[in-house]
Amino acid sequence: MARLKKSVIFFDFFHQTEMTVEIKENIDNNVLRVFIVRHGQTDHNVKKIIQGHLDAHLNDTGRVQAKQVANGLSKITFDEFVSSDLVRCRHTLEAIQAVHPNVPVRYTVNLRERNMGHAEGLPIQEAILKYGEDFRNLGEHSTKLQARIEVEWNRILKENPNGKNVIVCTHGGVITSFTNFLYDKRNYKLHENITKHDLRVPFNTSVTVVDIDKETKAGIIQTFGNTDHLGGQFEVQDQRLR
Repeated sequence: MARLKKSVIFFDFFHQTEMTVEIKENIDNNVLRVFIVRHGQTDHNVKKIIQGHLDAHLNDTGRVQAKQVANGLSKITFDEFVSSDLVRCRHTLEAIQAVHPNVPVRYTVNLRERNMGHAEGLPIQEAILKYGEDFRNLGEHSTKLQARIEVEWNRILKENPNGKNVIVCTHGGVITSFTNFLYDKRNYKLHENITKHDLRVPFNTSVTVVDIDKETKAGIIQTFGNTDHLGGQFEVQDQRLR
């Protein structure tokens, strides 16, 4: 497993860091590998505006990122694509579909970002000043978010008894919340290169890989927030954003 040399380079809202395991295809019939892809960048991401259920489009950088992640996943054979129905995920997945045109796709509201209520559309600092640090709970409570994602996760596992590789395209808050849920509540293991501290809001078009044993239902988070396809390992600096 190759590692990048450690270097820290600060950008507007992310930095480069070390990373983990190579992204590759699962060939084990007894395992379902889920590739969780965050959508590409939007102008709301750049301007630090809370998105939630708002239907923000990818910006120019986001469209390039979508093509880059598509290229990074181009040599893998997939059985199914499942995505949030919001346009930033749809357009990210469309870039992946362009190199995998025959894979069935399903869009669902269950994979939407957390509903932020009245805070949606506000810059993060304005939301905190107006509603306080707990502003997210004015919308959808975290337990409700986890519950709807779990419904979708269980469906993916149930509907792919013979599948080996599936893509889920969703949002930063969804990925953060649900990977922590899998670790804390479902006792999924972490690859030796990952700690619980790493399960934070991942970068745009990052790839998180989770393996599930079809018989025992035991799982392992193999890699989290991998951005090798973008030319390095990048991490969201402002973890308050969603």
